[in-house]
Amino acid sequence: MEKEKHLLKHVQALTKIGIALSAEKDINNFFKLVLDEAIRFTNADGGTIYTLSEDKRALDFKIICTISTNLRLGMADTAKWPSVPLYDDKENKLFKNFASYVAHTGEATSVKDAYNQDIFDNSGTKKYDRNNNYHSKSMAAIPMKDHENELLGVIQLINALDEEGKIINFNEKHITMLTSLASQAAIAFTNKNLIEGLENLLYQFIKSIAGAIDRKSKYTGGHIKRVATLSEMLSQKIQKDKGYYKDLAFSNDELQEISIAGWMHDVGKITTPIYVRDKAKKLETIFDRVELINTRFDLVRTIILKDISCLKNNSTKEDLEKLLKQLEADREFIIKANTGGEFMKDEDLERIDMIFQYKYSSNGNDYFLITENEKINLSIRRGTLLPEEFDKMREHAVVTHEMLGELTFPKKFRNVPRYASSHHEKLNGKGYPFQLDADQMPLQSRIIAIADLYEALTASDRPYKKGKTLTETLRIMALMVKDGEIDANLLDLLIDSGLYLEYAKKFLKHQQIDDVDIEKIKAMYH
Repeated sequence: MEKEKHLLKHVQALTKIGIALSAEKDINNFFKLVLDEAIRFTNADGGTIYTLSEDKRALDFKIICTISTNLRLGMADTAKWPSVPLYDDKENKLFKNFASYVAHTGEATSVKDAYNQDIFDNSGTKKYDRNNNYHSKSMAAIPMKDHENELLGVIQLINALDEEGKIINFNEKHITMLTSLASQAAIAFTNKNLIEGLENLLYQFIKSIAGAIDRKSKYTGGHIKRVATLSEMLSQKIQKDKGYYKDLAFSNDELQEISIAGWMHDVGKITTPIYVRDKAKKLETIFDRVELINTRFDLVRTIILKDISCLKNNSTKEDLEKLLKQLEADREFIIKANTGGEFMKDEDLERIDMIFQYKYSSNGNDYFLITENEKINLSIRRGTLLPEEFDKMREHAVVTHEMLGELTFPKKFRNVPRYASSHHEKLNGKGYPFQLDADQMPLQSRIIAIADLYEALTASDRPYKKGKTLTETLRIMALMVKDGEIDANLLDLLIDSGLYLEYAKKFLKHQQIDDVDIEKIKAMYH
């Protein structure tokens, strides 16, 4: 009966530690938990955990504990310690160290007296003892192996103690318990590495896709990276904020979720036609049709000059010469109008219509300067896109939601589709694609939205506009807060934390970084 109770206690203890190891996310705490349990199982005075180096040629220190000397060193402390070599320069296996011996043999091993044994070279042990006023006697080491029997590391213990605190040998029961613990630790460690590896792969793939989308455009390369970077920076500022967000703290998973959403916010642009996305001029399709219009102007000019040379009536010649001057003025106007901009006046639209209606007749032939489709494109009031092209451009937010919604993200990243696709939404419900309002937009969505806006306003690589100065940018954002479009608290944080300037120094041109009257800006919306 006593044996059965002991076995049950043993199973319960291993089950408990297995659950704890599987749940532990911090790798330093993971190793601490393993070593603490190993010491508790055996009532040892201390121990060390090693893991196999990346090149598989050495054992790296991860954590060390000696209870009697009050020594406990974690990963940060042992990172600079020299690793235990497993091979020499000629690829011969090294068995000098007790841990390297166990690593190569793959067998759990114990020694009664480290000073009196022939398994390993004890010079290193004696040196450690001298330097730390310690005496190592009984020792045990157990290899940690994965499901393919490949070495992951070694758990080494020192000086098992009896109930009176006297050093005793590590017995068979100890080795059995330690072997079971090492197996549990190896499984948990393997799973942790596998999960981290998959998450790293996911992150690398996401950044690769984002980079490919940025490279798809000859104008907006780097946009996604800048938005993702600013979203991450803003999230970190929230963590340190002593004002409005002082009681808010994102978990590491939440921070990573925001980062992934930032990197994925424009993934829907993979379906946006290049002729729409890269429409630098109003007349641009596959090429800029202003060249065709130039050719027509040249043709009409040539015909007028020919007609002038054939005329003898001076008054008629004078009229045609005036027409030539008007023709050149109209040509310059069309070239300027083709560039696009912030806003086109009504009188400019009327002039485009007059140029469209103009017809020059000579020798029974009629000559026109612009077509109806060219007139429609030249009459775009803001930017370079027609309404139907703008709608096509806006589709990317819906496509982002659909694409990401079809992916099975880990539970901790389940909100990525929601956050990523709402970067064009506005708190007053007038954004797109879903017209979400303030109650429907979580803070994470607002962060990416304000990062996307700040990047767009300051970006100097857009073909239809210059990058705005800091003052111009913050004035526009202040007006947007006033109109209920973006979050006032986030704009405050962007300004008060100095992030607006920190980002500018990293990504903006020198001439864009002007002296901002912060009080004047904030007075616009407070």
